[in-house]
Amino acid sequence: MTQHTKEECARQLQAIFQENDKDPAALRAAVQDFFRRLAADWSRTIEDLRRENVLLQEARQCLCQDTHAEALERIQTYAEELATANEELETANEMLNNRNEELIAARKVAEAERERYYELFDAAPEGYLVTDRNGKVLEANRTAGVLLAVHKESLIGRNLLSFARNENRVNLKAWMVQAVKGQGRQTFEADLLPCMEEPVHVSVSIVAVRGGEEGEPSLRWMVQDISGRKRAEEALRRLNREVEAARDEANLYVDILTHDIRNTENVSNLYAELLIDCLEGDEAQYAANLQRSIRKSIDIVGTISTIRQIHQTGSELRPVDLDAAIRDTVKGYPRTIIHYVRTDHQVLADDLLPVIFNNLIGNAVKHGGPGVEIAVRVEEEDGFVRVSVEDNGPGVPDEEKDAIFRRYEQQKRGVGAGLGLHLVQILIRRYGGRIWVEDRIPGTPGAGTAFRLTLRKAA
Repeated sequence: MTQHTKEECARQLQAIFQENDKDPAALRAAVQDFFRRLAADWSRTIEDLRRENVLLQEARQCLCQDTHAEALERIQTYAEELATANEELETANEMLNNRNEELIAARKVAEAERERYYELFDAAPEGYLVTDRNGKVLEANRTAGVLLAVHKESLIGRNLLSFARNENRVNLKAWMVQAVKGQGRQTFEADLLPCMEEPVHVSVSIVAVRGGEEGEPSLRWMVQDISGRKRAEEALRRLNREVEAARDEANLYVDILTHDIRNTENVSNLYAELLIDCLEGDEAQYAANLQRSIRKSIDIVGTISTIRQIHQTGSELRPVDLDAAIRDTVKGYPRTIIHYVRTDHQVLADDLLPVIFNNLIGNAVKHGGPGVEIAVRVEEEDGFVRVSVEDNGPGVPDEEKDAIFRRYEQQKRGVGAGLGLHLVQILIRRYGGRIWVEDRIPGTPGAGTAFRLTLRKAA
């Protein structure tokens, strides 16, 4: 009970006693009524307090439940986060293990590759060295040691320039400087001086390699002994000089013989004509046969001279008028029937182009028989000009069609000693074309011959 309530009850009791002090029964009744009211008030107060206590208990219980739920929720959240972190950690650990296994496998592969590289490096047939920019040997393989007559381990630390001739060192230093400056691979030949051995001529290749953006460059050397090759080249040059001298001497003899034989044949032909005019009967026929043989010899000498001219001059082709070459040849056989329609084609050839048609038409005239007729046809064909020289003579058997162009081949249609058609083939190949022989009428060898050839058309 508070102090205020006590004082209020005391005042009320004092007032009751003052009012009923002379009437005990009324006083008793008033006091009893006061205490009944006071007890009722206390009962209500206690009931209110009880209800409030119940409410407080319920509120406290609810509060405890809410706090517990929140704590549980937080714990659950932490547990989930912890489980997730644990899973991520396990995944990362697994990835780390896999990565570690990959690194181990890669290291094994790298070690195997390194061993293989050193095996290849050491067993290579060429000499390989690694030096610094000044030529100090850092690595060397077995072949380099054999080449310089020094064990490869003993080469380490020595300067490669010490194995060069004095007169070659300046050039060798210049090539090293160019490689260090990044001017690409330097390739050259030089003489090296092995220890207590004969000098060797080598082919050298140098390339610079930097250890990083600011790293000091090192030089990679490949050295190959070419002394044997140089000796073979020198022997070949010596042999070529001897062959050239022999060829010049042979050409001199051929020029002399050709000149003298031609002069002799011309004189002999002149005397043969005089004999034919002076003789009669069989003697005149003998003289005519002699003149034919002399003229045949003149043709052979002319063919030989033409072949020599082909081999001695370069193949400088130019546009040539095909029609002019054919017409000039046709004019040389006025007694022979030759069918030809004018053309306007330009072909790649030289001044010897008329020789082709002179040999082909002359061959047809000589071997076509009496009354032979010749046809020359020109057609354009895929950037080429195709020319056909056809006759109605006895033809060429199938078994002789390939051999007819061989040198000195004695065939039915051969010219001279077998050089005429061979000369034609040489010229056509020189011009970039080809030649072959066919039956004039397909499948009928005895009905005449058709020589086909192609020439490149001039642009």
